[in-house]
Amino acid sequence: MRLHFDSILLYDNKSYASAFHLSVLTLEEIAKSDWIDHYVETATTNNGLPEPDGEDEQQWVKLLYIHTKKHFAFINQHYHSLENSFYNFAESSKLEYKKQKSIYVGFERAKNKINTKSKISTPNQIKDRDAKQIISLNNQVLINQCVRNINNDFYYGPYDKFEILNYEMMIRLKKVWSFKTKLLENEELWK
Repeated sequence: MRLHFDSILLYDNKSYASAFHLSVLTLEEIAKSDWIDHYVETATTNNGLPEPDGEDEQQWVKLLYIHTKKHFAFINQHYHSLENSFYNFAESSKLEYKKQKSIYVGFERAKNKINTKSKISTPNQIKDRDAKQIISLNNQVLINQCVRNINNDFYYGPYDKFEILNYEMMIRLKKVWSFKTKLLENEELWK
């Protein structure tokens, strides 16, 4: 939640590249949190957790540290409502590439080589609409999770998460960010 609200502060202060970067990190952390919740719930209800420090557990845990895997976890968790354009953008690793461009200055890379003849990339190539789009997506997903928790009496996910994603948080999210996303096709269903 802190990352999300910080990205809004950066956006409001016209630091769009940093706001974009932080909003993609927020997306990754939302995905990781939901992914862990799902893993624990599934493992708990289906014959217990894997052997601690076992190969299966280690393979899964390693995925939590790969940015593009977290992008796909986010997409898979919200696939029923995300537009295909966002899926294709993340699938081609362009979301990760754009996140890197929002922070670093450098040359383009292709096939593990640096193209020294390419135009130098700078963070100011990230525009307000780029940040607004991802912040809006995160905000709506978080509102959706609040609504789901409220409607299902925190059935979805652990109680700790319900204490954060509740009615008060939903009101705060709606108050601090008024923009809507076009990346969620079924946004109206979640209001």
